[in-house]
Amino acid sequence: MKAEVSLYLDTRRALKDGTYPLKLHVYFTAKMERWYKTDYKLSNEQFEQSYLAAKPRGELKELKIELDAIIQKAAELAKDLGDSFTFEKFERKMFRTKASANNVIDHFAAYVKVLDKNEQIGTASSYNCSINSITAYLSEGKKNPVTYIPFTALSAEVLNKYEQWMISKNSSKTTVGIYMRNLRAIFNKAIAAGDISPELYPFKTYKIPNGKNVKKALETPDLNALYIADATDSFMLKARDFWFFSYQCNGMNFRDIAELRFKDIHDTYFSFLRHKTKNTTKEDPTPIVVPLTSYIKDFIKKYANEKGKPNEYLFPIFQTGMSAKERHRVNQNFIRFVNQHMQKLVDQLGLSFKLGTMVARHSFTTQATRTMGLEFAQEALGHTTMNTTQNYWKGFENDAKKSMAEKLMEFTVAKPTVIQEAV
Repeated sequence: MKAEVSLYLDTRRALKDGTYPLKLHVYFTAKMERWYKTDYKLSNEQFEQSYLAAKPRGELKELKIELDAIIQKAAELAKDLGDSFTFEKFERKMFRTKASANNVIDHFAAYVKVLDKNEQIGTASSYNCSINSITAYLSEGKKNPVTYIPFTALSAEVLNKYEQWMISKNSSKTTVGIYMRNLRAIFNKAIAAGDISPELYPFKTYKIPNGKNVKKALETPDLNALYIADATDSFMLKARDFWFFSYQCNGMNFRDIAELRFKDIHDTYFSFLRHKTKNTTKEDPTPIVVPLTSYIKDFIKKYANEKGKPNEYLFPIFQTGMSAKERHRVNQNFIRFVNQHMQKLVDQLGLSFKLGTMVARHSFTTQATRTMGLEFAQEALGHTTMNTTQNYWKGFENDAKKSMAEKLMEFTVAKPTVIQEAV
């Protein structure tokens, strides 16, 4: 099946000069049709004596040629797209200029719109940060910020200089890696769309840095100290309760906590799909199952909304009707709240580490791996690869390492009290 195209004079409401807007109508199925504005505004007479006429005369003949060119271009694009037709693909081919097709900024903007539409607000923000950083680098020393960045301007040599510029601005290699992977994705999309030549791809030569932040995970004594400490105010208590709820619920991300609904709670467990991956996993994602321990039951009883409908939120973090951007903003604010008050608790205890919500996830991973093994931790975290789980694992506790070191010599019958020096 292919899309059908036609020109349509929208006579529902006349413009001030008595003409009507001319629109391009694209019909794919009964539930998939769109009208696109054109630059033309015509009277009924002009439309009938140009586009609808078999042999128009004078200026109307030139007008018919122009309008026929619009239809011909649209029809050819619809034919080329065939069964793979989508309005997004059609719009990109139909309306984007050649300059726009080669503009990195426009490609980023188009993809951010897709991410926003899919409610991937965090990822959209990451892509915005990437192009803003690239634009800032290329604008440095110029009177006005650049508004056009051709793909040809981002060679491997330029990317190496941009990396050094970012590091000079105190960006970590992890941040550099994130921005560069976003740029690489934009290059790949532009090549797949036929907008640029594969020969422009700079990532065959330029290697993206693989920065590795040290994953912070708390040892057992620190977990115990935080858990039994006297919280000096209700904010600190609430922050600690939610932090340990995340820790016990398979290191549950705070966005997933906010997204929990009454329908997710069952007799002996609750289950959820990770917000981070449910829109990006090609196969049907596997729900993460968390047993309802006594701690979790008490927490839900303390903080959950009063019994609501199955699709209503369990906790009073999000509200029904919030937009995707509002949910993202509220979630970020709640994370800041927990981080701020958990750090106050750490400082109150005289401990020296920084503590955020992600430490709960890393601490769960480490404790689960030490007790049950990496495969258990991988399933509990909802990771698709073992490498991801290993990146979260801090390693064995020092006491365990010492115990193992001592056991290495248990095969000896008699232990020398002093290791004699070689003569």
